[in-house]
Amino acid sequence: MEYNKEWFSVEIKNDILTLTMNAPENNLMTADFLVNYEAAAEEILFEFKDGKNIKGMIIRGGGRHFSVGADVSALSERSAEELSKMENGEIIIPETHIHQKKMVTSWKNMPFPVVSAIGGFCIGSGSEIAAACHFRICEKNARIGQPESTFGILPALGGIAETIKICGVKNAVKMVYSGELLSAAEAFELNWADIVTDKKKSFSEAVSLIEFISEQDEEFDFAKKARYLAEFLNERKNLHE
Repeated sequence: MEYNKEWFSVEIKNDILTLTMNAPENNLMTADFLVNYEAAAEEILFEFKDGKNIKGMIIRGGGRHFSVGADVSALSERSAEELSKMENGEIIIPETHIHQKKMVTSWKNMPFPVVSAIGGFCIGSGSEIAAACHFRICEKNARIGQPESTFGILPALGGIAETIKICGVKNAVKMVYSGELLSAAEAFELNWADIVTDKKKSFSEAVSLIEFISEQDEEFDFAKKARYLAEFLNERKNLHE
């Protein structure tokens, strides 16, 4: 399936794959956004699932924000309609939802490190995409959160489960049910953000992290995430001393 190349671009430079999201209204996750996102994700998953000649992948927003999240009014209407069908026994779980969730959560299964480079807002469904990545690098101006609960709904694209894995149950529950937006520093304290950088530095830092991991091991091992991060940050510290 084709996707809008103006909204999503897929590039490879120095064996690093980059998916840039540049959809209208700061990557507002409308139905059209999700259809095109799914098509771009499917292409990447099909072509690069074996990881051959790829050091890593970066997901980023092409403008000021990573993503401002879902179109709340449209999502609320769709959720109400689907809930009615589920209560009437017409459907169990909508097929579109199952596929969307699969495309959002598939990044964690890639054989190379997938890093989200986050600036500006990264909220709602946008934060679910970031949470499914192996690493999250946030600029100091970033704001992260899952505000769905303030609209009477909950994250439904794997965000709850992934946030629990990242932050622990207590912090995940607070993050999901409060709906509050976190600063990059607060997200780092909760272990949601792995690295905090200056404004407009998240992409270059993501490239450096991927290059560092590639130099450490021929094959990426997510079980070594803490070691990769500690050694990478220590190396960066030594360079600046």
